[in-house]
Amino acid sequence: MIPTRTVATGMQSGIPVEKALGVCSAVPDDPAGGTSGIGIQLAGSQTREAVGSAAHRALPGAPSWGRVLATTVSLWVGRRVVRLRHPRLALILTICAVVAAAAIVSVAQVGGTSSRTASAPRPHAVPPAWARGPAGAARTQAATWVAGQLNSAETVGCDPLMCAALRAHGVAASRLLPVTSGTAGPGAAGASVVVASASAASASAVGQQGALVLLATFGSGASQVEVRTAPPGGSAAYQRAVAADLAARRAAGMQLLHSQRIDVAGPAVAQLQAGQVDARLLIMLAMLASQHPWRVTGFAGASPGVPLADAPFREVTITGPDAADLAASLAMVRAQRGPYQPAQAAIVHLLGGLTGQGQLALRIDFAAPGLLGLLTGGASA
Repeated sequence: MIPTRTVATGMQSGIPVEKALGVCSAVPDDPAGGTSGIGIQLAGSQTREAVGSAAHRALPGAPSWGRVLATTVSLWVGRRVVRLRHPRLALILTICAVVAAAAIVSVAQVGGTSSRTASAPRPHAVPPAWARGPAGAARTQAATWVAGQLNSAETVGCDPLMCAALRAHGVAASRLLPVTSGTAGPGAAGASVVVASASAASASAVGQQGALVLLATFGSGASQVEVRTAPPGGSAAYQRAVAADLAARRAAGMQLLHSQRIDVAGPAVAQLQAGQVDARLLIMLAMLASQHPWRVTGFAGASPGVPLADAPFREVTITGPDAADLAASLAMVRAQRGPYQPAQAAIVHLLGGLTGQGQLALRIDFAAPGLLGLLTGGASA
């Protein structure tokens, strides 16, 4: 569980990037704080198998183990019976040998039957209805994304098959609201997000004057599944907010690139310049830079099928301080509240080195959907 208390960031006003982005050192619990600043609130079984497999590889027509053992016992007793001077005792021993041989054959036959029964191939389990065919593959991908990427506060509208897929992937049943194809849009039956086929989502968009926002898509053609939400204020207001937010993300990204405390290389440079990084990540990077120098190793977390201008990267991996400082930074990240509280934050090992475990890094991941206006003061926590 992520703590809900807020930790003072201790930002320094003398740092170029924090000053440029409006980072302040106010304690996030200050009721006077708003949202316009970028720094606010942030072995036994193997042996049996080998013996069993060897038994099954016996040559065709070879006598069974039971018959071999029975013959051996009979011969052993026969050699000794002929030497006895008492015929009655010899008869008794012969009968005992026959009974023992029969018992050995019976046990061997039962054991062979059990071994064959245990090694018989099991029939493949029939997949559930929601997982069958191309549509099932798309549902599986959509359910995986919703379970791992969608904000846990969102209620989800879904048809019966999609709801079953979501439950199978760990989405709480209390968050799911079954809807029909005629009402498969956000807002139907109280759902804030809908997961449905592309045809159902398109029909719903027509009914809501095209106000639905695409969060992610999976599959193709008739099997495609879309994740959509309805923004407040309608389509026109949403488009204006998207344009303003993109411009603000570009400006903030350029300011981070000029910071002496944040090192950015590779594709991440162009991604910051293009405004393809979520505003929450930009704010978080500015806050962390007030404490320690960092190096951005890469952004991730894009939404499948949606342009980065509309659904920017929501995950970042950064390296910098030693292990102790890294743990302190992680605690500060997890202590943020409101829109700046990440869905996941953890210290990870980057791949590399002789052991496969390289440098320690801090990974921060925010949930979908993103929030507009955080950099311009147009959004509320």
